[in-house]
This record gives sequence, structure tokens and C-alpha cells, in this order.
Amino acid sequence: MKIAEWEAVGPVSGLVEKQVAMLGAKEYASHVARDAETGRLRILVAADLGLLDYTYAPSAGADSPWTLHGRFNTWKSVKSLRLQSDAQLEEYSQEGRSVWRLLIEEPKAELSADSKGTDEHSEQALLEFAQACIQSAG
Repeated sequence: MKIAEWEAVGPVSGLVEKQVAMLGAKEYASHVARDAETGRLRILVAADLGLLDYTYAPSAGADSPWTLHGRFNTWKSVKSLRLQSDAQLEEYSQEGRSVWRLLIEEPKAELSADSKGTDEHSEQALLEFAQACIQSAG
């Protein structure tokens, strides 16, 4: 999924797209995770030049304006990229359930998806992002 396809990001997706374009980068895929308690967003963008790591959160306290803070990581600086999967077959229904995890040591990120998940926890969203990272990180 591209950043513009993530409903959870809302209008801040335009800021991210603009920064990616200003950098002269081509977006391959993105992933967004929302903190359920605070609403804070973690936005990761896999691009041809590297991995962009953003947070979108209040700049000081809960009532302060929200700020988009970004960090660019070249693919050479991305360390220990791992994709893990676990699957179970329900004994009686023969229905399968999969859980995927993308773990990155630097920049620190732990993303997960479930075959029954939606939005940022959907398999499609995670696997598209993981594929872009794996191909780019080499």
C-alpha cells in the first residue's frame, strides 16, 4: 500500500508524499501503525533511496499541535530485517490462521499482521511493505 491509501493517516499523508517527492525518492510501499491509547502514528515508507521513518504526534502535551518528525535511513544502514510467520490450522473447522511479524533492529520497528486483521494489521498491508523492504535492503 502507498501512503495515500492509508485512511489512518488522514491529511498528513500529503505532507509525507511531499517530503518523499522533495527528496527525489520513489515510494514502493508504506506501513502505518497507530497507538491505540495516544493516537500517535508511526509511518514507515520504503523508497528507492532508503527507509523513511516518521512519527506524527503532539509536539509537547496532549493539547499541543501535532508534529511530523522524520528520519531517513539508507538501505545500507537498515539492520537485521527479519520476516517471521506462524500459522495454525483449526482442528475442527480446518480454517487456517496466520500471524506475520516484520522485525527491524535499526531503525527499531516491530510490525505484525494477522490473517483476520484489518487496516494496519492486515496481511496484505504488511506483506507489501515487507516485500519492498526485503528487495531494497538486499
